[in-house]
Amino acid sequence: MRGGSASVLPTALLVATLGWAGAPRGELVVVRGGATLSVPVERQHGYPAARAAALAQALGYAWTGGALDLDGERVRFVSGSPFFTAGADVFQLPNPVYRSGSHLMVPVSWALDWLPQRRPRRWRYLDGRLVERPRTTPQPPERDAWLVVIDPGHGGRDPGAIGVRGTKEKDVTLAIARRLAERLRREPGYQVVLTRDRDTLIAFADRPRAGKLQGIENPPDLFLSIHCNSMPRKPDSTRGFETYFLAVAKTEEARRVALRENASLRFESDTPLADVDPLQFILSDLQSTANLRESSLFAASIDRSVHAALRTPSRGVRQAGFVVLVGATMPAALVEVGYLSNRDEEGLLRSPSYQAKIADALADAIVNYLVEYGRRVWSSYGSGG
Repeated sequence: MRGGSASVLPTALLVATLGWAGAPRGELVVVRGGATLSVPVERQHGYPAARAAALAQALGYAWTGGALDLDGERVRFVSGSPFFTAGADVFQLPNPVYRSGSHLMVPVSWALDWLPQRRPRRWRYLDGRLVERPRTTPQPPERDAWLVVIDPGHGGRDPGAIGVRGTKEKDVTLAIARRLAERLRREPGYQVVLTRDRDTLIAFADRPRAGKLQGIENPPDLFLSIHCNSMPRKPDSTRGFETYFLAVAKTEEARRVALRENASLRFESDTPLADVDPLQFILSDLQSTANLRESSLFAASIDRSVHAALRTPSRGVRQAGFVVLVGATMPAALVEVGYLSNRDEEGLLRSPSYQAKIADALADAIVNYLVEYGRRVWSSYGSGG
């Protein structure tokens, strides 16, 4: 917030983010430029804190005049106070900054919680470490920003799958999509469109062209549809996530999932599901061979990112005839983020913190894919990227 207002970081969120708050390891691990660096951590006042100068050095920032230069934004701490400033903004940590001899000690929560939120393009918290992201983000030719369409599955009178405890797929997908959109909008050079931002039903045909329907002339660069899976009978022990792109289904399981998601057509019209042939969509000239290849690469990026971020099994990248992907004239994928028919996984999918982890993983997948896609596009334009 501006003008001296405070943005509070809740203590409960801090503990969950630190992970090791109750069991001190004695160091903060920073992965930067391919090197693993360690910053000593002290607990003189019962919470982890590190020397500001040492922390700045490990992060690659300058520490001068009692302030940290955060890529041109001055961050100032005050001994004895939990408040600090970043530029014109004022923030509050759960614990105060203090002095130990001649050293200014900053709560580690600043680095593990606040920094990735303030600089999501450069930093992320992963498995107890602060990890620096690649710093190069190519832009599409003759465009100011990548345009990404995010599609929260189902909505309105179409609830999607229903969990063991009554969780509705449409609610989970919307929550994740909103968090994903918020995260991507903090990235430089990204424009985001949600096919729906509330509990409403959007026709399959309108989802890939949501940007145009919202008055955006540029064609989208990427389309991602978010869903939750379910087994025919519940509860069921099956768990994990899986990612799809549009092509002829190769397995019965892929056909089953596509058939379940395509069944939402009944909420749009009186067309019997048996009359909907996915093959007719797959063979449509709306989906070019190049887009099929890029869609498979995008799906693979999602699989890698989500598998690295979540403690849930990957069920792999698959192909199937999802109607929602038919109108996509850009690389497109559909991700089933978990099983509502699994009691434990349903509990996770209901959790805002787990939804945030999924959103972060999907954002990483999108950014990582578009980095490589941008290089390929630039190469095709003769620039070499």
